[in-house]
Amino acid sequence: MGRSKVEYATDQITVYNYCPHGCIYCFWRIPLMRSRLQRIVPRPLEEAERYARMRKPRRIVVSFTTDPYPPEERRKGLTRRVLEILARAPQHTILILTKNPKLALRDIDIMHIHGNMWLGTTVTTLRNAHVLEPKAPPPQSRLGALREAHEEGIRTWLSIEPIIPPFTELAEIIERSHDYVDFYVLGALNYARQLGFPEPSVEEYFRVLKPALALLWRYRKEFMVKRELCRLLKKDLTELARR
Repeated sequence: MGRSKVEYATDQITVYNYCPHGCIYCFWRIPLMRSRLQRIVPRPLEEAERYARMRKPRRIVVSFTTDPYPPEERRKGLTRRVLEILARAPQHTILILTKNPKLALRDIDIMHIHGNMWLGTTVTTLRNAHVLEPKAPPPQSRLGALREAHEEGIRTWLSIEPIIPPFTELAEIIERSHDYVDFYVLGALNYARQLGFPEPSVEEYFRVLKPALALLWRYRKEFMVKRELCRLLKKDLTELARR
């Protein structure tokens, strides 16, 4: 069973052991991490069956390790089969995370059957995606898919991580998406030096976070600031947002 290493989920199911997007901030680009990824042998259908039999409610992300909707998913339908199995387990909350949510809309029928599947995507920038995420669908397309899911009655969430000052237009992303996104996750740029980025300073993070958190409070949005970012800032972000 895949216990999750992120705070917003208890478990994860990895469907594919590769990711097609080529994001330059991804920790899997670090040689040690890449070798670990290559050793992963996903058994997503087996894991989904185990969760379907588990009565105790879990919060399962599909998937944090790699994208569950690479182009070959159109042909293989492996992620769809995972969701079909999980649809028999309404006791669990299922968080789908993909940079290809347009393809995920194909499975909106399963999301409705389950009743508590959330469709999520990652957006780190609106203007520099061709540099940071060269092979991923454009961020405007991703946000458009979340809007469409929201209009179809599916709950949505947005992972804005890593925050990369000065690339991440954090407040603007929230301003554009708040009327169709239900939950936000904010996270720091980890392994910056190993990935060839300058280490963002505390002041840089505060500069982009303060107006963004104020917006989240104004729009009464549920959100999470991940532990790494909280530890880095060493400050009560709730108080920061309310100022």
